[in-house]
Amino acid sequence: MYNNNRNQTTTVEDLATAMTSVPDYAHLERKESLKLSHRILNYFGYGGLVADSSLEKNMRGVFYMLEDARLLSSHVEYTTLYDGKKWNLYYWTLKDRLI
Repeated sequence: MYNNNRNQTTTVEDLATAMTSVPDYAHLERKESLKLSHRILNYFGYGGLVADSSLEKNMRGVFYMLEDARLLSSHVEYTTLYDGKKWNLYYWTLKDRLI
């Protein structure tokens, strides 16, 4: 279960249901969509952001497909390191309303 900053809760069941609208995942049986939803929500934990660098390679593709389906969004933050180098940090956010 993922809880965003607006006291709205997204459950594994909510995400699994919303994923049925994604063409690449429409063929999944309920058991498999629940399993994948659980895996996705595990990345979020109790926080609102997932650092892109924390994703496994195969999950990054899943996140991109869910972004295309408007279930996730991504954004970048820019920072300067102590040695003056610029650094880009990429994050994923789960949408407030899935359905």
